[in-house]
Amino acid sequence: MSNSIQVTLMGINTPHEPDFILDRPAGFHAYVLLCFMTPFVARTAQGMEQGRIGDCLLHDPSFGEYHRSAPGMTDGFRNIWFHLSGEQVPLLAEQYDVPFNEIISTGDPGWLLPTARALEHELFHRKPYTVERITLLVEDLFLQLGRQKKLTQELESYTPLEKELRYKFTEIRAQVHSEYQEPWNVERMAKLVNLSPERFWVLYQKFFKASPKDDLITKRLEEAKVLLISSSRSIEQVALDCGFNSVFYFSRIFKKRNGYSPSVFRKNLGNYEKAGPLE
Repeated sequence: MSNSIQVTLMGINTPHEPDFILDRPAGFHAYVLLCFMTPFVARTAQGMEQGRIGDCLLHDPSFGEYHRSAPGMTDGFRNIWFHLSGEQVPLLAEQYDVPFNEIISTGDPGWLLPTARALEHELFHRKPYTVERITLLVEDLFLQLGRQKKLTQELESYTPLEKELRYKFTEIRAQVHSEYQEPWNVERMAKLVNLSPERFWVLYQKFFKASPKDDLITKRLEEAKVLLISSSRSIEQVALDCGFNSVFYFSRIFKKRNGYSPSVFRKNLGNYEKAGPLE
């Protein structure tokens, strides 16, 4: 496959002696992805830098790779590493905003383990469609790395209080989404975290990029779509079961958000690309 990606070698939680230094001043014949389970020192595009647990590096073949244990460590560094080749590698890095030769902070040393284990399994067993599976797993790896990078950057922009509240807000959002039929409003949500409705609204918008009301409406409409194509309930009953008190409002907001009415959506079994002219 011309678009395939090869994992020529890899290691998971590989231990190193305290005095071990990897130094490739002339570069390497493959792309190298490193994710560290311990502190470390590495050469980056900015020079020598000390990295933290969970930090990652993606080196291009022309870069002079260098890394070792951080000063004062009695045990050597440990990392997950991959040697990658294929024309898709730089394209994936660009697509998911993963920079070359820069420390990428993730704050989580364990995020990569499931994908790394899956890649290790594919390389060992070589089942049918292994090449395709490996390419998909590597793309997922880049996607997750790009996501972790953005989430960490977002978290670092929070104040200490906001970092503490972020977890509580996530729990509240999960509760609201699981009880979407309930008559939720901002005042009721805000009481769960002892904040004023105004402050709660501002923080919710910051954390989830949507207002509490809009986020709840989105969840209710998602559930309504499931009921419309998987049950024989009337549109009025679907509206009520999903927390909408007015079928008129439900139909209006459904069409506004989706471009077609609930009846057209149901008629086409959710295949909205074939829904035809709007009602």
